[in-house]
Amino acid sequence: MSEITNKGMSRRAFFGLGATAAVAAGAAGLAGCAPAAEQKAAEGSAMAATGAATYEWEIAPEPITDIASTVDTDILVIGAGLAGCACAAAAAEKGGKVTVVEKSASWNGRGGGFGAINSRYMDELGIKVDKVNAKQHWIAQCASRTNEDLIVKFFNNSEEASNWLIDKCEALGGSAMVGAFYSHDDVYAEQPGYHMFMIPEEAGLESTGFAGAELCYRDAVEDGAEFVFNSPAVQLVKDESGRVTGCICETDEGYVQYNAAKGVVLATGDIGGNPEMCEAYAPICVEYGQPRSQYTPAGVNTGDGHKMGMWVGAQLQDLPFPTMMHPQAFCWFHGPFLFVNDNGERFMCEDTWVQGKSLAINRQPNGEAWSVFDANWPTDLVNGLPYGGGMFWDSFRPYGSDLQLAPDYFQTQIPLYIEQGIAYEADTIEELAEKIGCDAATLTATVDRYNGMCEAGEDTDYYKKPVFLTPVKEGPFYALKVGPALLAVTGGLKCNNDFQCLDADGNVIEGLYVLGNIMGDITAVDYPINVAGNSHGRCITFGYMLGHELAEA
Repeated sequence: MSEITNKGMSRRAFFGLGATAAVAAGAAGLAGCAPAAEQKAAEGSAMAATGAATYEWEIAPEPITDIASTVDTDILVIGAGLAGCACAAAAAEKGGKVTVVEKSASWNGRGGGFGAINSRYMDELGIKVDKVNAKQHWIAQCASRTNEDLIVKFFNNSEEASNWLIDKCEALGGSAMVGAFYSHDDVYAEQPGYHMFMIPEEAGLESTGFAGAELCYRDAVEDGAEFVFNSPAVQLVKDESGRVTGCICETDEGYVQYNAAKGVVLATGDIGGNPEMCEAYAPICVEYGQPRSQYTPAGVNTGDGHKMGMWVGAQLQDLPFPTMMHPQAFCWFHGPFLFVNDNGERFMCEDTWVQGKSLAINRQPNGEAWSVFDANWPTDLVNGLPYGGGMFWDSFRPYGSDLQLAPDYFQTQIPLYIEQGIAYEADTIEELAEKIGCDAATLTATVDRYNGMCEAGEDTDYYKKPVFLTPVKEGPFYALKVGPALLAVTGGLKCNNDFQCLDADGNVIEGLYVLGNIMGDITAVDYPINVAGNSHGRCITFGYMLGHELAEA
């Protein structure tokens, strides 16, 4: 990894000293900066001389001056993912003059749905999110290091924004399904509200999963927004007052400078496609999660906006960044059953939340584990769902549907896993051990001890809840491979409650806004799965809000 000074000082101490502002102002020479740039550059050099840890990408490059052409707009959005497209659609529908620049050849969407605190579909189903529980669990899962005001802003505005997007879905003859796959556990409490769109093929959409980005893109274009693809932003532009006024994009025709009268929105995604930045800012995902990344399209989420923001003085949230790692690198079903590592040893309490499973497995040999259960698993699963559940434990079934739909679905999936070589079926535990490649005596001893605790009704090894203590006794026996995959790194630049970037002293950087997974401080330490799909939900809600606000400014 490239690093130009030593790591003797902690990153937090480094940023606390205001070095980001100093380095970025070594940074100051960015196009249009004030004459004071020379002094700020000297401050940056002085900070570097102290031995503070500085990564190469944090040092601002020389300002680009050979501009081939300029484009004037009111609202400039950098990035055509869900957050950028939502912002563009919201601004354009209010008459805003919007330009979106995107490094890849198209808008980008991914995932299966979005999380909402409320929507008209939830109203129809009588679903009421416990906002007190949801907010407090969110804060706890983020180790109390989040900006509570931003969470509340999402909670209070999610319904309006969600219905806005649902309108776009229904305009094409589609509808939304609210999922039942959330945990009912009292400790790992989750809330209903994950929406999946069902849109008929005749609508002509290109999306293969969640269509939110495409719906917003289509409406934004219809309302006059301009999208410029294959045009990566490489540098922000500031005027003499320090306000961010635009960006410079690198194109086949040379550098193009975009000037934005009302604001520049960084919606460039996360750092998950940049191994060096992950190692520096989110090291927990580097060994296993990041190489198994399921972010699409691969390689576009390289922290471009983070870098450009730091170059103009924007401050990162406290490190390390939180990771969205789900245990879906291999099989998408594992429930609360016995987990063993590649050595055949149990290593955790299995009735935990998605992130907890991922991080515990991440510490095991090869960053993988096996969910082991017997022929009674369909009954065991149904009996446990009223007390637990959630992703990779329940199926993607509708809210209020029969619990039996969960095992019915997974019974169709397990044979496919076996065909792919990521799951095994065997008549004996010894045969199962041979198939997964562990010592038969070790796995047999693990299963025997586990079965003894199931019979006793108390897990004295890890204290799993008794309702989930289901023995592994009746063949055939199954082992499904489980491992963490990185979906996103949900950490970024500090901002205020109006989504404006902040410098090292907490002052607003005028003209610069953040949306999506480049936004800092709404998640921390871990991704709060208790409101499933909140990353997409925040992209929609905050993009909707900021787009309207900038258009009406």
